[in-house]
Amino acid sequence: MMQVLPINNWYVYRTCCVSIGFLVIFFSIEGWAQPAQGVTSVDIVSAYKPSVRKVSKFQFFPNLPNPDSSRVSLRYAIPTQGWQSDFKLKPVMPLAYQTDSFKTYTTVYIKAGYGNLSSPYFRAHFSKAIDQYTGYAISAYHQAAKGNQVFQQFAHTGMFINGVKKLSNRPFTVDGNIEFNRQAVYKYGFPIGTTIPAIDAIKNIVTKAGGRIGFSRSVLTDFGLSYQGDLFFHSFSDQAGGRELAVRLRFPLQKFIGESWSIGLAVDLQTIQLKRVSTISQNNTMGLLLGLKHTNGRLNFNAGINPVWDRIGGQLLPQVSVTYKLDSSRLLLVAGWEGKFVVNTYQQLFSTNNWVNTPLQLLNTKTREAYMGLNGALSPYFTYAVRGSGSTHQNMPLFVNDTSQLLKNAFKVVVEPRMVQLQIKGEINYQIGQRIHLYSVLQLNKFSALVEQKKAWGLLPIEWKSGSRMLLGSNFSWQTDLFIWRGAQFLQADRKPDRLKGAVDLSTQLEFQFAKSWQLWARVGNIFNQSYQRWAQYPVYGFNFMAGVVFSPDPKRKP
Repeated sequence: MMQVLPINNWYVYRTCCVSIGFLVIFFSIEGWAQPAQGVTSVDIVSAYKPSVRKVSKFQFFPNLPNPDSSRVSLRYAIPTQGWQSDFKLKPVMPLAYQTDSFKTYTTVYIKAGYGNLSSPYFRAHFSKAIDQYTGYAISAYHQAAKGNQVFQQFAHTGMFINGVKKLSNRPFTVDGNIEFNRQAVYKYGFPIGTTIPAIDAIKNIVTKAGGRIGFSRSVLTDFGLSYQGDLFFHSFSDQAGGRELAVRLRFPLQKFIGESWSIGLAVDLQTIQLKRVSTISQNNTMGLLLGLKHTNGRLNFNAGINPVWDRIGGQLLPQVSVTYKLDSSRLLLVAGWEGKFVVNTYQQLFSTNNWVNTPLQLLNTKTREAYMGLNGALSPYFTYAVRGSGSTHQNMPLFVNDTSQLLKNAFKVVVEPRMVQLQIKGEINYQIGQRIHLYSVLQLNKFSALVEQKKAWGLLPIEWKSGSRMLLGSNFSWQTDLFIWRGAQFLQADRKPDRLKGAVDLSTQLEFQFAKSWQLWARVGNIFNQSYQRWAQYPVYGFNFMAGVVFSPDPKRKP
């Protein structure tokens, strides 16, 4: 049951100012005793979901799957047509090297290739651990493609700098990152027979710049406390004059009581300013979490409350989850009733749908989910999980075709005040060491009880993903990914609702190491060459092929 707290906007702003002032003073005393010299990769995340728990999750035996801590997901994105790299930048973790006898650790990774769609690909990464507490990393990438249709192309370039450093003679670690990326997107989805518009009318260049700086305490205090702080900031702008400025301050505090109990408090403050031509929209939010956690060999639970405030008012979200090991050591029962508070941003909406117009305003999404499921293992190699859930969403952003424009090739964000979602999700995994991994995930969604919109625009009712990862011999690897889904609802030019056709997308990638530091790689996407549309009027690239080399020497170590 939703509970509305009688708190006015002046109280929210005053509370935010007092909290920020307190935390700034705290940072100046504890965190900045030594100058910060480095910055680890943590992206700004729009979902407010603090946790009260230790670093490692409990696990009853090695092959039993961990309890599913992810909440209900509204999936928008499907295959990326093979433009993603199999190498993902990870935070610098020099602490992992402390058992060795060296102080310097350097890694280099360069991947380059070219494809049949005039598609260059380049990614480079350099990281160095100076000692067991200090390190940094730099990553840069560029990729582009050009399809067969007019203006069916894109380009994406970015750079990341990340680092971590322990303050001298103090139990604090400072870390952070700086990020910049630029995307060129073309709205090529104009109807057949339309006069080809000028390139300036359909080209959109978006730029993101931002970063994060934070600190954490490496050891518990004398009172058994663990805490950390993070300050995020980013700027996001488009070619149409839209610009978003966002700042987020996060401070979780946790106290351990014995081996099985812990309590925690988390403060999360965010402010977002969205400028659109001559209008300005402000979105200030504050969230708190007070929780209790219990962990032992059989019963584990979290119980807490999560009050949140924004310009609409205050609400109280539940945070209750239970994991119980049944008589069989390979079977877990999971259940919960949890609330989720998502601060929607223009940057987040654009990353979901690249052809969306600058939103008129930003409203936060509040979700309450009740779920129950089973996680288990039939053998040391075969695991499974199944879960059913029911969720109620408030102010859910949906993407609908903007039929008011002449070309009708863009999308606008509409906010649905209330939507109910029923979901059944099942997953199976078969894995033998690091050589064979087979998986399959099926997700069924039912959206209903919408108040203002006719349909749940852009959301997928059925998703099925399967794949394999195999290491054959010592120098050859092979992976495949298969996506099957039913199309989403969209709005036709005459404003009549319709549904896109479903599709099947199969891709595969091969890697062969022919020298100590060199590999050949090839990737084939959309093998069936289906011209499906994830978003109405925007067919995907179709069959695509890309190949290249990887240069990745063994890490250099100096004693």
